[in-house]
This record gives sequence, C-alpha cells and structure tokens, in this order.
Amino acid sequence: MDIIQSGSKHFTLQPIVEGVYAAIATGGGAAVCNAGLIDLGEQVVVFDTFLTPQAAQDLRQASLNLFNRTPQIVVDSHWHNDHIWGNQVFASEAQILSSTCTRQLIAVDCQKEADWWTPNAVQQLTSYQAQYQTASDEQRSQMLLMLGYYEGLAEAMPYFSLCLPGITFDQRLVLHGTKRSAELITFENGHTASDTVLYLPQDGVIFMSDLLFKDFHPYLGDGDPFGQQAALRTLSALDAKCFVPGHGPLGVHDDLRQLVDYIDYCIETAQTLVNEGGGYEDRIGTLQIAQRYQNWQLATFFPANISFLCKRLDPTGRT
Repeated sequence: MDIIQSGSKHFTLQPIVEGVYAAIATGGGAAVCNAGLIDLGEQVVVFDTFLTPQAAQDLRQASLNLFNRTPQIVVDSHWHNDHIWGNQVFASEAQILSSTCTRQLIAVDCQKEADWWTPNAVQQLTSYQAQYQTASDEQRSQMLLMLGYYEGLAEAMPYFSLCLPGITFDQRLVLHGTKRSAELITFENGHTASDTVLYLPQDGVIFMSDLLFKDFHPYLGDGDPFGQQAALRTLSALDAKCFVPGHGPLGVHDDLRQLVDYIDYCIETAQTLVNEGGGYEDRIGTLQIAQRYQNWQLATFFPANISFLCKRLDPTGRT
C-alpha cells in the first residue's frame, strides 16, 4: 500500500495491512522515532508517542482521521525520551502501558532528563544551529535528524509534562480485539534494561522499537549488545514478514540479521582496540566506518558505541 500523507511535518503514515499503520519519522521533524497505530476493533493502540507533544498531537489527529476515534491504549516500548515524551497528549483519554522496569526508568531517569532539558533546551538548540550553519552539505544531511530533535524540545519544554504509565506488566501481555490481538513481549537487557515489542501474529507484523534500527547506527550504550542480539534472533524466529524499526524505513527479516552483524562488527572493532593496549579512546576518533555502514544515519553513534564496548571488554578498566 502507498504512503499516506499524514498532514504532519513530523511523520508520514505507511499502511501495512488494513487497520495497521506505521508512523515513520521525517528528517528535521519533532517525532524523531517511529510509532504505530493499530486498530484492534473496539480499541485503537498507539505504540510509542514520539519525542514531543506537538508530534504526538498530529498522531492523535491521524487516529481520528483513520479510525474516527482517538486511541484508548498507549504502549511505551522503553524509557528513552524520543519514544515517550508525547504521552501527555493521550493521558486524559487512554491507558498508558509499559513493563514494570520501563516505568521505573521513566520515573527516575526520564524525570532527571526532563528537569535538565527544561532550562537548557533553548541554549542547546542555539549551539546546534551554529554547528549546522558551518557544516558542509554532507554533514548537514547527517545532522538534520538531531536539528529536529533540538528544535522540537526547545518548543515543547515550556509546556511539557512527564506522564507515567498507569498499567505495568512483566514479560508478556495480550490485548484482545475483535479485529486482531496484539502481543506485548518484553526483553530485558537489550537496547535498554527493558524493551517491549508489539507483535500482531495474525498480520505477521512486529513493531520493534529500538531493538531494530534500519539504515541508522543504533545506540548501544544504555543496554547489553549481546542481549540485543539474542532478542533479534528470538524475534526473527517469529512468524512475521514486516518489522517496524524504531528508526528508519520498514524492515524485513534480513534487516534483523544485518543489525546482528553490525553489533558483531562493533564488538570485533572494540576488542581489537583493547587487545592493542591502552589509549584506545584516542584511536577511536580515527576509525573509519566499514563501507557497508557508511551511508547509515546517526554516524555519531559509531564512536560512542566503540567507546562503550571498549570499556566493557577491557578487564583492566583503562582508557
């Protein structure tokens, strides 16, 4: 099915099957991550709510346009702000669900982030805009996503309110509807300490959130790369043909394998640096990304991933 014009500068709508849509973040918008709208029958589910209330407001309107009603259920996949800071748009009309661990991380870590961003968002935007103005065209193409991130937060923070999930679960929860059922499956110690996917077994669709990045460098530093690989292998074995990543276009089975391979590449690169001895932080900055990953977005995550892995793999604790 063709992409639907959402009427939003923050995302496009990609129909997957009847009643199931992926909201794919646009570069420079204030969504930043992907989200999902799923019609169960009696209820509409939103999977992740974007970085900002302004993007989430457009997602709420998309639900009205598509289904003639607003969502009754919100699923927070994990605690990172780009996936849940739109919660406040839905909080008065919907139940917000997450794993028990994710709620705890939102309450502590996300609250600390919100407390920091509230007074600092405008300054951070001004600094990034200055970098963007002096960047080359090639650099700007890599910076567009983060420019939207800073612009979105600068606009949102004066009226931002952190909304916690009201219902929590552990490991697995099934949402039953007259049109389809949705299985919420949680993996511990993957991309973060707790990551929930939404699986539609009747449709062969999995909303993966940040357990899957496609054509983007993933961020590995808040989780366990080995655990993320295990989760990807487990999910690859499910009966599904469409995998909606947290960042990037719709994926297929091969994209899960490709991300497993990328993590292997990062681990091998870090292990080589550790084996060569101390001072690897200085050498990380000179690394060239392998050709097969050079066109991926968020290239700044690559050195951060290698640094994180070096510290993890080095038994001496040196840098």
